[in-house]
Amino acid sequence: MDHAVSRKKFLTTAGMAIAAVSLSGCDVFSTEPTGKGGDSRATGAPKGKEAPALAAQVKQGKLPPVEQRLPKSPLVVNPVERIGRYGGTWRTALVADADRPWMERTLTYEGLLRYNTEWNKITPNVAERYEVNADASEYTFHLREGMRWSDGKPFTADDVLFWYEDVFMNTEVTSVKERMMCGGQEPMELEKVDDLTFVVRFPTTPNALFERLVASGNGNAIAMVATPRHYLQQFHAKYNPDVDKLAGDAGFDDWVGLFSARRDWAINTAMPTLNAWIVTSPYTGNQRVVAKRNPYYWKVDPDGSQLPYIDEIVYTYLQNVQTCLLKALNGEFDMHSRHINTLENKPVIGQNREKGGYRFFDLNADPMNAAMLTLNLTHKDPVKREIFQNKNFRIGLSHALNRAEIIKVVYRGQGEPWQGSPRRETEFYDERLAKQYVEYDVAKANEYLDRAGYPRRDGDGLRLGPNGKPIFIQLDTTVEEGPEWIDVAQFIVRNWRAVGIDARADTVARTLVETRRDANTQDIAITLAFGGVNVIMDPREYLPVAGNEKGTWVAWYASYGKEGEEPPADVRRQMELYEELKATRQAERQRELMKQILQITTDRFPAIGINLPAKGYGIVRNNFRNVPKQMYSSQGWTYPEPAPSNPCQYFFDTE
Repeated sequence: MDHAVSRKKFLTTAGMAIAAVSLSGCDVFSTEPTGKGGDSRATGAPKGKEAPALAAQVKQGKLPPVEQRLPKSPLVVNPVERIGRYGGTWRTALVADADRPWMERTLTYEGLLRYNTEWNKITPNVAERYEVNADASEYTFHLREGMRWSDGKPFTADDVLFWYEDVFMNTEVTSVKERMMCGGQEPMELEKVDDLTFVVRFPTTPNALFERLVASGNGNAIAMVATPRHYLQQFHAKYNPDVDKLAGDAGFDDWVGLFSARRDWAINTAMPTLNAWIVTSPYTGNQRVVAKRNPYYWKVDPDGSQLPYIDEIVYTYLQNVQTCLLKALNGEFDMHSRHINTLENKPVIGQNREKGGYRFFDLNADPMNAAMLTLNLTHKDPVKREIFQNKNFRIGLSHALNRAEIIKVVYRGQGEPWQGSPRRETEFYDERLAKQYVEYDVAKANEYLDRAGYPRRDGDGLRLGPNGKPIFIQLDTTVEEGPEWIDVAQFIVRNWRAVGIDARADTVARTLVETRRDANTQDIAITLAFGGVNVIMDPREYLPVAGNEKGTWVAWYASYGKEGEEPPADVRRQMELYEELKATRQAERQRELMKQILQITTDRFPAIGINLPAKGYGIVRNNFRNVPKQMYSSQGWTYPEPAPSNPCQYFFDTE
């Protein structure tokens, strides 16, 4: 969510007032194509060339001609630099057991709509066009005639209807409806009009954010067009009376487990897809994952030649970040950014550019904190819950941190002391929210910790909690996501020890961090904080409406109060305001409501920030072309770079 924005005044109307929308709440986003490099336009093109390997299969009678594999109006992608050439293997990597997001960012993002490369417009994608009514209670989507799944079967509105009726509305498969797919408490309705047209309705309460959800990389949004009925119905109880036996024979407890596994494109290589490449060697923790060209991919270049240009992508499976860095320095990656692109690594990566044969590209940041300390305010342990919910305790911890030293040593002086606040690029920036309690002041820290009710100490100088025992905090970090967090954690532990708080840094695998979080046993985790620019669509750091970071309050919101734990009154008020915002089409009113939400966040001070992230980077081989010199980077799912730059138009040039 890295949106170093350059989006000012975009307002477009088309058809039935195709919705202009606001991403960060301060800018209006058009739905018409931009014509910028890497972007796409929803007009047809002459059906021209294809990859030599596919042409050979056509000649052998194994594939129909390219004009029969493309839709009537394929989506035309304007290249960043120039028309490409076919061939080559894109070499990249996956680190440890929880790196599937990099696969998703490079292989997927083929929803009905998409954001352009400037992150200031929503454009058609799988949908050839769409309309939104005046109050955002009805969305009409028109699909591309002749579009096909990767196995050659037609993609039609029946596939979307199957997703709606048999996945989204099936309580066994989808027990809790994503709030962003609902209007108020009522889930969206979907009606098939004809084979190429369907309508999404929110009959009781409009959903003005639905368009942006569909254009994002959110899994629930792309699932609408990632559910091939012709293939998946054999694993569904509604269509196959013998599905329980099928599930048992395959080692699953029930048909739902079988169905979920079979619709996983990363693991099940038989699953048809609309992506540019098809996974042929699955994501199972092996030495590598391979994805090969989709012969029915529905995008073309301006000459009408079918994309993608690159034959295949190979993801080498690596055990640790250090190995990933060494491979990058050796020039073994054609394009990569994940894990290696830390400030600590940048000097050595820069010094090795000529030898490694690569160049940098910039990632303009959306995250609003490089190291956010998310306290578990709903901790399973009642003593720790009481301590963490004490605002004075949190303020004391914040004043105890020597951010200037951390930034100088760990972040090479890049950044500035910062709390959990929107970035300066947005109109949501608030000086108080960004800068409160960032002063390094041991006296103030001790004052607030005393005021919190913990002035008593034991013989070692450790503060005693409400149970009479020393307050202990386990600080979870994960090297896969932030290798610099190991060093940050050591500074934190030392700073807190100086004010009588016993803390221990525990660097573990990302999977274990997530397990602790989901079990509600985590104390504090160092995380990357999102929503620095994309405030409205990714507000998880400001109020607990998404993710697992805020524990049972998120569950309470997601289930309309049926699960989880009811939050305090001020947090409930934030949730009410966000629901009102979601139902409001008027941009100015959306901004007003978001500012009210942020004011409550300022007063609550729920988490502790350290550093405002600097601009990021990635590396790309010198002969690997059509990669933008800079990309917006959310590092989350609202804008899953590099996917919005259309990797299908990347290509290998001669050295």
